[in-house]
Amino acid sequence: MEGRGSSTGASYVRLVTRSDVVWAALALVLFTPLTVVSEDKDELPRFIEDVPNITVTVGRDALLPCTVEQLKGYKVAWVQVDTQTILTIHKQVITRNPRIALLHNDHRSWHLELKNVREKDRGWYMCQVNTDPMRSKQGYVDVVVPPDIIDRESSGDLTIREGQDVTLTCRAKGHPTPSIVWRREDNQDIVLDSDKADSGGTDTAHTVKSVEGETLVMKRVSRLQMGSYLCIASNGIPPSISKRTQLRVQFPPVAWVPQQLEGAYIGQELTIECHTEAFPKSINFWTNTNGDMVVSDERYEPIVTETSYKVYMKLRIRRVEKKDVGTFRCIAKNSLGETDGAIRIYEIEPPKSHSNGVFEMVEADGGSGEGSTPVPQNHLNKELKKYEDGRHPKGINDVTDAYQHPKNYDSKGPGHHTNPQRGLQQPSFGLSFGQSSAARPASPTPRLTLTASFLTAALLPLWLSCFLAAPLCW
Repeated sequence: MEGRGSSTGASYVRLVTRSDVVWAALALVLFTPLTVVSEDKDELPRFIEDVPNITVTVGRDALLPCTVEQLKGYKVAWVQVDTQTILTIHKQVITRNPRIALLHNDHRSWHLELKNVREKDRGWYMCQVNTDPMRSKQGYVDVVVPPDIIDRESSGDLTIREGQDVTLTCRAKGHPTPSIVWRREDNQDIVLDSDKADSGGTDTAHTVKSVEGETLVMKRVSRLQMGSYLCIASNGIPPSISKRTQLRVQFPPVAWVPQQLEGAYIGQELTIECHTEAFPKSINFWTNTNGDMVVSDERYEPIVTETSYKVYMKLRIRRVEKKDVGTFRCIAKNSLGETDGAIRIYEIEPPKSHSNGVFEMVEADGGSGEGSTPVPQNHLNKELKKYEDGRHPKGINDVTDAYQHPKNYDSKGPGHHTNPQRGLQQPSFGLSFGQSSAARPASPTPRLTLTASFLTAALLPLWLSCFLAAPLCW
């Protein structure tokens, strides 16, 4: 819209904008002297109540009430104070914001409605009447925002080498400002310093359930700290939000063999075990006594169970043969190295018994004579256990002195093991009568068979002689 005029012979052109019209209208309404000549103070418009302060979650609607009595010919207007924006005048909505509406009723209620509230709507709002002097009430709209994690400023999944330090970062936004707590997803303790936590001390500051703050710092990380860590942001406005960070710790393979020595007779079924740990994931396999890889067939069944970075290896030998006597190895390899664990299988003879249920006493060398019976493997293990505990009776030393006990593998060292001496023979079997009697250890002795009939035949003549010639026996 253009305005034209002249002054002292000069012409001018000026654009009239919409804001000019709005301000002109507002000036006419609010600042033009009223036609009311004189009124008592008690007859002027008055507010029934204050405009309240309200809190609203972003995205919801808000309503600011304003109730005026005795308005008469005066006008009510709503103004956003912080931005000095006129929102409504009397029954008209002035702002171009489509989310703002005016609810009025009976020339008394003048409520301002904010739809789909946004953060920029936060601030002070004024309901005013164009009296002289102007009367007004103000209320504050607080727009709260649930927490939201800022991905670009937070840590993603990390892979580090064992022994290094690591720092995880998590940043969030929201109103009020969110607080951040770190936890492990598996609910295990967070180890802040592996060396100090493993030292056996009583300082619990290095092992905690949770850590508050945007950063989580862990020193000298070990494989035990591998897993998922949760950054949880909350500010009292639901819902809270969390972000998962996966921590991977790389290390070369290590192996541990629970039982390094296994005895078995030909035709027996036998299972050997080996435990390995590695990350990245290792390649695991068995080798036989010739050093060849063991594959699954009718005699061999490799069994592998994996949990996280741990692998539990088993090898089931359905029928032990002569060629199985020797050393089997479990091998683990990854990009950082390899290791192996050794298990020695030695041959024992299958247990034998006579039809009358009487066992024979045999030599420890398992001689080739008739009726020789080896010590069962479980009996050997029990006797050795007694010796190790200091509970074995006298006489066991001659058995155990020829035996080299296997040692458990230290997971922090290389994956090799000390095997028993070659040529190990079984300790002798004890003398017992009846199938249910327990075997007792004895030193190597000549083969001897004792039966009830033998004892009777040997002792009866001596007893008769003593009976007939009592003075000679006594």
